[in-house]
Amino acid sequence: MGAAVLLGAMVVTTTSCASGTASPAPGSSSQAGSLMSHGAEDHSHMDDSPGPLMDADIMFLDMMIPHHAQAVAMSKLASTNGASPRVQQLADAIAAAQEPEIQQMQSWLDQAHAPDMMGDGMSMSGILSASQMKQLAAARGGEFDRLYLEGMIGHHQGAIQMAKQVIDAGDNAVVISLAQKIIAAQTAEITQMQSMLNS
Repeated sequence: MGAAVLLGAMVVTTTSCASGTASPAPGSSSQAGSLMSHGAEDHSHMDDSPGPLMDADIMFLDMMIPHHAQAVAMSKLASTNGASPRVQQLADAIAAAQEPEIQQMQSWLDQAHAPDMMGDGMSMSGILSASQMKQLAAARGGEFDRLYLEGMIGHHQGAIQMAKQVIDAGDNAVVISLAQKIIAAQTAEITQMQSMLNS
């Protein structure tokens, strides 16, 4: 079934179907936090098959798709809003990592004929409000850098919270592995972004 999610100024449409069991597994989280020293992200695990998806797994994927989509929308503003080279590089890496993950996670839900579980208990922590997205879209130069980094730090903190929830409540080893990758990668990115804010 289609679910339209308003993310600030962006409308992100996700699709999932009626109920059922599973499909290939979620990929890893963005590796933008280590982009300065590490190269391209390894997506080889994205072809793994997790087996049946339980409610907590489906809910996590349902929430992480629009959560990723807002991070991509935020990141794509960098090229039009005068971001500094280092913020542009970070934003490009986040978008490049998360866009294919959105497509892959949606295909897993579709193949699993998973029900739409948006709003069934897990909140999309860290999502920017419509007014925050509007403010980010209007910002330029140094002000954009600051708002982007502050906003993405909170966004990542929300993703980490969601990942911890599925580790506690989920039952699928591959989904839990994805959640662990999100925690590791985005914790590193938060440290990097805090350093960028303070420099």
